[in-house]
Amino acid sequence: MEINPVELLEEMLQRGEQTVFPTLRKCAERFVDIFNDTCIQQRIREKFESLEEFQPDITRCKNANTLFNKLKHLKQLFEDMEDKIAESGIESFLSRLFNTGFIGLITEENLDFLTSDDLGTAQRVEKFLHYLEHGAQKKEDTRRAFEEYIETWKRNNIRWGSVAINKAEREMRANFDNEGALSEKFILQLINEITAKFEPLRDKLVAARETYGRGLVVASLTSEAASWLLKNTVGEVAHGEVAVPTALPLFVGAKKLADAVSCPNATRAITPGWFDNTSRFITQYLNNRKTDGELSAFIRNEKLELDLHHFKEHIDPWLIELSHKINEFKRNAFGKSYILSKEMVLSEIDRMHALLYAIILNKPELVEEHRRKLDKMVQDAAKLQTTKEHESILPSISFGQLSLPGGNRERVLLIKFVLSSSLGQKAMNEVMSKISNLFDNVESSSKKVENGATVVEIKIRTDDNISTKVARCISSLADLQVRAVLVGDFGLCGFRHAMNPAFNRIYSINSVDKAEGFKSTHFSGSLDRGGEPYFCPNGWRRYSIDVGLTGAEFEAKYKNWHVAYHGTEGHIAMAILLNGIRASGQGCFIVAGQGAVYLSPSIEYSSHPRYAGIWQIKDKYVQMVLQVRVDRNLVFEKRQGTLSGAQPIDPPMDSNFLSNNELEWVIKWPPGTSISSTDGVLVYGIMLRVTDQHPNTLPQNVWWAKK
Repeated sequence: MEINPVELLEEMLQRGEQTVFPTLRKCAERFVDIFNDTCIQQRIREKFESLEEFQPDITRCKNANTLFNKLKHLKQLFEDMEDKIAESGIESFLSRLFNTGFIGLITEENLDFLTSDDLGTAQRVEKFLHYLEHGAQKKEDTRRAFEEYIETWKRNNIRWGSVAINKAEREMRANFDNEGALSEKFILQLINEITAKFEPLRDKLVAARETYGRGLVVASLTSEAASWLLKNTVGEVAHGEVAVPTALPLFVGAKKLADAVSCPNATRAITPGWFDNTSRFITQYLNNRKTDGELSAFIRNEKLELDLHHFKEHIDPWLIELSHKINEFKRNAFGKSYILSKEMVLSEIDRMHALLYAIILNKPELVEEHRRKLDKMVQDAAKLQTTKEHESILPSISFGQLSLPGGNRERVLLIKFVLSSSLGQKAMNEVMSKISNLFDNVESSSKKVENGATVVEIKIRTDDNISTKVARCISSLADLQVRAVLVGDFGLCGFRHAMNPAFNRIYSINSVDKAEGFKSTHFSGSLDRGGEPYFCPNGWRRYSIDVGLTGAEFEAKYKNWHVAYHGTEGHIAMAILLNGIRASGQGCFIVAGQGAVYLSPSIEYSSHPRYAGIWQIKDKYVQMVLQVRVDRNLVFEKRQGTLSGAQPIDPPMDSNFLSNNELEWVIKWPPGTSISSTDGVLVYGIMLRVTDQHPNTLPQNVWWAKK
């Protein structure tokens, strides 16, 4: 009996409902109890006690003798302080959960104490603390492995050029650096303060450049004439030095000044918005959105080293005050608790469940069910109240469908912030302004009432990992009494759905296999995909995932990306569709602290039961494998097969390949984080094998039997 496409998708979702969501709800309830426990809250507060150790770093930054070193030390200071605040690991863990919609509670490694029914809350707290202590060392190892990966990647892609490499490195670091959900407030405060110190520099730096512009006249003069001109228009020449206004750097001797201004590299032109662009660039660098290489090039091109004394004049006093700020923050944080609402966490899990059904099956009644759950969640969020004076409720973070990035990877995103109903009208207006200040490139902001709740709505243009960005300012949002954050489009109607049936395919030799809703397809030999062969996946059918492109657009953008596969269970596929493929910290070809995403160019290798489970629907057997595209510029290792029957000593397990030596593609990636299309791995097809007989009896799978 043939199974129609909708039945197969529904079965996949129902299996997720039976295995994923009941377990997820149980783990979420237990995690909230752990997080809100007094031991955990005390650990969060204790992290601020060691901030005073940064006085030597402040002094080193103050004494830096170049602008590049001063800004580099300043950025390092911020990063070290953030790491110290976040070293408990709690914030890192919480940020990952918000990024994944709490799916991480059942996919994160070593969290079996959440599923065990034999433990009480106190025992789970103890095990969670042990997990965090183990994670601190793991984080250090992961950071080291990540830095090694970056250096390898840069060497292998030197042909890109420095501009493209710096941009790609910045994006990878932004995706990796998703730590510090609760500590971000403090670091943002510091960066905002130091940015404010740039404003008084405006007149001085602009005046310096205007003076340099006039100085070009001197370039055509002899050194004697230049000396006379400087003496009568700028200042006296005494002991070989020119007395200059404080707005100008000091040059030794009139001849040196004449030589300097006659050099093209000394020309410092003023363009409209120059100072604002300079200030913005430095702020982005301090916020870890620009690399050291980009900073060095920017300082060199703008000749900012000549203005070091101006920067010292304004930044050094602030550095002296920084230790006082640390003490002040410690006092304010003392006794403060950030808690999770169990009601909101469970409500978000229920909404996410409804969203999956709605976008995958595209049925009107399911879309309406999702809308009802979303409305109730918003109403309940606005009514949430704290019960203690020094307690803040962390808002729930919900993701709808995100607009697709443009050619420069930028996109405009709609973000809604549900405010507590206890706020007065004046306070709500202040909150709207403060929320806008937490984000860059805000295009618009407004306040309105939706479903009885007051909502602040902003539109931002960004190329960042938006889930990380929102999660990292979550404590600031909690202090503003934001109860829920909705990122993306939640209307669903008129927007894109997860699947694109126009590109559904069923593959077989000579296109003999037919199935409702699938186009029969076959090609001989292999197709070239970025220098790697792509063989026809005979015996499989593909459910096409909507990537927001027409066929021609997809071909133009991804034709040089390799084709590969990733075997998975149906319920895990749902998490992947939401968040991308998640790197594992356990597996072959990695060392302590490393993580990896494992792919294969062979769909038959990926379909081994170890990777792709087998289930029955009616009288059919079904297996699932994800089809992906891999950016040819992404660094990965080709390694041997590791399964029995597919190792180098075995005959080729797939007749399309001459040996088993390159069956595994290993992409080194930080463990616990997901890799997506913006990183170089695009999931674009759900491959299903539907057979009348058990897959282990198929001729192509005889290698499964080898022990």
